[in-house]
Amino acid sequence: MPEFIVTAAVVVLVISLSALRRRRKRHQQLGKYQEFTKRLGWQYVERPRNGEVARLMRDEPFPPGEASKRRPSDYCHGAYHGRPSCSFEATLTRLSFPGADDDSSGKPTAVAFWATQLPYDVGDFSVRHTKRVSRAFGGPDDLRIGHPEFDEQFTVRGLQESAAVTALRGPLAEFLLADPRSKDFALRFIGTEVMAWEKGEQSPDKIEAVLQFLCEIADRLPVPAAAPAQAGGFAGDELIRHARAELAATRAPYRIEISQSRLDVVPELTDPRWQEVLGEGGQDRVYVWRISCDPQKKRIISSLRHHRVTVTDGGHPGNGPTLSLGGEFAQGGFGRGTSGADPMSDPTFGSALVGRAAARAGWRS
Repeated sequence: MPEFIVTAAVVVLVISLSALRRRRKRHQQLGKYQEFTKRLGWQYVERPRNGEVARLMRDEPFPPGEASKRRPSDYCHGAYHGRPSCSFEATLTRLSFPGADDDSSGKPTAVAFWATQLPYDVGDFSVRHTKRVSRAFGGPDDLRIGHPEFDEQFTVRGLQESAAVTALRGPLAEFLLADPRSKDFALRFIGTEVMAWEKGEQSPDKIEAVLQFLCEIADRLPVPAAAPAQAGGFAGDELIRHARAELAATRAPYRIEISQSRLDVVPELTDPRWQEVLGEGGQDRVYVWRISCDPQKKRIISSLRHHRVTVTDGGHPGNGPTLSLGGEFAQGGFGRGTSGADPMSDPTFGSALVGRAAARAGWRS
């Protein structure tokens, strides 16, 4: 019995000391964040709402087709070199859904994010330095921008091929090839923002250095008027064009969102028809379809339908409602949809719409 008591006391002591160290470390971090944001005239939010950073928590580092709980923290935002910029940390926890490896579910991972504004919308694609092993095999959805050395050293992925080619050709490709910092971070271009991320906790001491790198990237984008016009025929662009045309023909209250390797069909929640549904407590009738695509093989890889999503406010006045993807998941096919069904309650609407667009664009689904 005495040995048990001694062992238990040691365990309690170790746990207490560990908790004390974590609290001290957190207290020091908070002091550094407050010092940093005060010096730059920024704002600091320890626990931001998802709506404040939701636009940056899509695709990488979230594997396509996987669902995750994404808890942001330590959100710092303000102007850096005249550009709206931000940084934050997110704790990702994979959720289980049919077909997922349950052994890897529920394990939290910390990821640090940094982002700054670009002078104009460049589309959505990712860029990362290619590891030597990966370089030998490549990937099914890797893009080529037509710069042999860049295509050898970097992996570019995205559905909007013409956008990636336009942004990366020229000064930006040469800059990334020459700058050693490009090996340290994965980059994502998201409309009018460029984002860097890496696994691990965010450090207040690192924010300015990463934002400086991102600002230098923004400075090397081609001037829109001088950017070379792109010839048609890019498979991803054709699919997007047909999907938007199909959606416009239905007049349904949805929009097409383009991400790195996905085409999403998402409710346009500002539409009065959705306001009426949500006002009646109809969140169970809200669907989101996430369609994974391979533009190189002109093939639809998979369709994941989210049901019972959570609708929240956008975090800031004027942002409007946002969707938090959770609830129920279903792998979907690409049928024609239910004849005469209401698009707002048809669980096949989004996947059927993309299926029709794929057929028009000559894709396989």
